[in-house]
Amino acid sequence: MSFRKDHRRGFTLVELLVVIAIIGVLIALLLPAVQQAREAARRMQCSNNLKQFGIALHNYHDTYGNFPPGYLLQDLSGSTLDYNGAGSSWGWGAQILPFIEQNALADSLSVGSQSLTDALDTPALVTLMQQPVQAFQCPSDTAPNPNTGHKLKKSSGDESVATSNYIGNNTSHKWHSGGRLTGYSNGEAGGWTAPGVNQAPTGIFWRNSRMGMRDITDGTSNTIAIGERSWRLNNPAGGEFVCDAGVAIGTAHNNEQLTIRHVLGGGAVRINFANNECKYGFSSRHPGGAMFGLCDGSVRFLPETIDHTPTASGSGGAFNNSTFEKLLARNDGQPIGSY
Repeated sequence: MSFRKDHRRGFTLVELLVVIAIIGVLIALLLPAVQQAREAARRMQCSNNLKQFGIALHNYHDTYGNFPPGYLLQDLSGSTLDYNGAGSSWGWGAQILPFIEQNALADSLSVGSQSLTDALDTPALVTLMQQPVQAFQCPSDTAPNPNTGHKLKKSSGDESVATSNYIGNNTSHKWHSGGRLTGYSNGEAGGWTAPGVNQAPTGIFWRNSRMGMRDITDGTSNTIAIGERSWRLNNPAGGEFVCDAGVAIGTAHNNEQLTIRHVLGGGAVRINFANNECKYGFSSRHPGGAMFGLCDGSVRFLPETIDHTPTASGSGGAFNNSTFEKLLARNDGQPIGSY
């Protein structure tokens, strides 16, 4: 009887290394495509959030005849405060809650029928305000929750509430030499005057604002309503710049000149401005730009390279006639062209 040896040949070390190298190359080729596909999906969700806000703003307008105020400056009794008053004010995000299928939250918080300061004094309501609402969060952003960068004032102390990546358009330019935002309109009844104020807001939202379609003379398709702000931006030199994102529910007004950035942004700095001043402008974690909702309800991705001339310190908040500023101004009368 004879036996046949079964010669089984295995992988050599060289062949194994070649296979591993091929797998590594395939992963290197496929990973960017997978990441791009995931980012495309996240950007689509962000776009859907802004479309939802656009519909909500239009439904609010149909109901009340104007867009919601940027924030309602109220004290515990509901009386209007001057800009030195301490407390917090309901923001545009809180006012549109019933129009984004958040009626139960709006009712629980009694938005509009009690002040935000009063609500913040109630622990159970603070817990509600710390719960994230998906519509206010860009899936590409890495912001923590609640937002510790924007604390709201209550009667004694302060509280952190849920993070939002979306802020209202306050103005196309800066309003004083620090490049900040403006809370008032020169024509507003009971408006206040602060040192260094140069310009009234040219956007859609500010203190007690009630802008309607009639006021957007440049056209609703040519005017930004809402845009993004990220939690942080990468610093090319290392580390990150602090943008702090925003909060949807409202703003503290113990220092209204600075704290309204909780809910509003302006055009003093360009999109994705690589500086800590990004906390007053618009930014995102989407590569190359940010998403914006226009007043007609449409959504556009604007590149960070869009024509924009930063407002120089001490220039009196002058309008610089750049494309980005024109999109932020509701009534400048300037043609925009393609962008």
